Amino acid sequence: DAVIVCTSNAAQESYWQTRLEHTRGQAAKAAAVIVCVHEDWNGDGAGNGLGTLYAYAKARDKAKNASESVDLDALLASGGSIGMYHTAGKGTRLAPLPGSENNNKPGVKLPSLVDVNGATENLTILEAVIRQTGRYASERPGRCSVFWGDQIFVPSAGHGASGAHHADILAVMGPMPTA
Repeated sequence: DAVIVCTSNAAQESYWQTRLEHTRGQAAKAAAVIVCVHEDWNGDGAGNGLGTLYAYAKARDKAKNASESVDLDALLASGGSIGMYHTAGKGTRLAPLPGSENNNKPGVKLPSLVDVNGATENLTILEAVIRQTGRYASERPGRCSVFWGDQIFVPSAGHGASGAHHADILAVMGPMPTA
């Protein structure tokens, strides 16, 4: 029902806000609320836990103050779902690909096409992640799911509905490596 993207800077916030609004129905669902914010925490950032809470608070304020005011807390309370995607960083693990996108790592292009405001363009990693993780929304009513926006997420097995715990961690369990 809502997509929150947390970026490295204000320029990427603006880029992703526009791009995701233009690809609604292809990455996020057509009626999704799109809210992009950037990390403005001093120093090295807030980290994963506090950074997620901070990004949600920024997105909540931005959505409330938008021309079409949306209350993200009320959306969750009424059974809506929110996907949050962290995209900050320069893409060291994905190098050298992010260099072609001015270190906008979730902007790395994939061999699939989307319509962007009437023009055919390549799908980005972030759009692919949003598309692939969107399948979890119906299983997670009233929940905010947090993903990294530069990691393709390929579910290999289904999982049950969420809600029995305060947090769910999606992982592939396997044996621990030995010597």
